[in-house]
Amino acid sequence: MKKIAIAFAIVVLLVAGFVTWKAWCSKDVDILAIGNFLVLTFTLVVLVWYAYDTNAIAKVTQQRWLREGVLSTTYSLQLLGEKGQAGRTLVQLHNPSTLIVRAKINFNFRVYGEPISAGGLYDGKDVWLLFPQQMSQGWFEIESLLQKKGKSVSTMIAECTSANREDQVTMVLELEFWDELGARRKLPSRRHYFDFERWAWIPQLAERTEAQ
Repeated sequence: MKKIAIAFAIVVLLVAGFVTWKAWCSKDVDILAIGNFLVLTFTLVVLVWYAYDTNAIAKVTQQRWLREGVLSTTYSLQLLGEKGQAGRTLVQLHNPSTLIVRAKINFNFRVYGEPISAGGLYDGKDVWLLFPQQMSQGWFEIESLLQKKGKSVSTMIAECTSANREDQVTMVLELEFWDELGARRKLPSRRHYFDFERWAWIPQLAERTEAQ
């Protein structure tokens, strides 16, 4: 955009210079007309440069809104209660921006590899509404998820071994945000497993890459 504005200004000045030279060399020189022409030419150049600056400011403003909108939105998971209880997990979405942000969360829960539903809010079907500078919060219970497969927390604790602890209850978190201006942010999917021995959600800390 800047190159176009500079090129246009140069062309206009060259044309203006050529026209002024031809007019000055003519037999009937009209000083007033030449002066008016030059004033209009310089005005046009200033307007073109002003349009460029306005466009640049608009882009900076748009980028600022993007940074303050979906790019600043975060999430957190918090496990409540003691080991052996229901395993209530708080899901918190934080929107520190001044924009309204919407979100979809899909946990992709599995019990021993078999998929299980936790409801529309957690299966990516329902949309979360995050008001400006507020936090939205929901929760699910591990016990309730297990009961859908005929299991319980106490059963899983008894069955927990070093060989299966990373596969008993797993989730692959998929999270997407978008704001009222249309900007979108989709986080990379992240695997977690629930460790019944340590009584904690354990996230996958590294991104797996193919061997070179």
